[in-house]
Amino acid sequence: MEKLKQTYNILHVETFNSEKKRSGVLVKKNADNTIHVHWKGAAEMILAMCSNYYESDGEVRLMDEDARSAMEKIIEGIAASSLRCIAFAHKQVLEEEREGNDDQGNCGRRIEDEGLTLLGIVGLKDPCRPGTQMAVHACKLAGVRIKMITGDNVFTAKAIATECGI
Repeated sequence: MEKLKQTYNILHVETFNSEKKRSGVLVKKNADNTIHVHWKGAAEMILAMCSNYYESDGEVRLMDEDARSAMEKIIEGIAASSLRCIAFAHKQVLEEEREGNDDQGNCGRRIEDEGLTLLGIVGLKDPCRPGTQMAVHACKLAGVRIKMITGDNVFTAKAIATECGI
């Protein structure tokens, strides 16, 4: 990882935003001075930013309505398995599109977040903590009504709630 980091310069970072559920970075590739945007975050949010996607054969394809619907079904399936669904996307940015830069190449405006290419979607397991089910059961026996509040995808939230006994 350290070797790879040395081949790029970070120009701007947009830290994770819990409202937008994503984070991004603008980098300059040292070998050819090309500028690239990379985003990661909640799969449904990243998918909405994409106009293209990589097919399993490595070809870039247009994200038409059928492809978008298929991706949404994949995301729902992953989320329904109580996995947190994270997606990754990128785009090469032309130098002219980088308005508002200072002499050091720092970006004075937001990172490009439209017309990206979806790289992939992953599901991460975040299991209930040990004892959660017993604690939920004890609270229910005591007459406590339990509510779960989360920013997760609704399918993920339902699956996790079921897993925890809520």
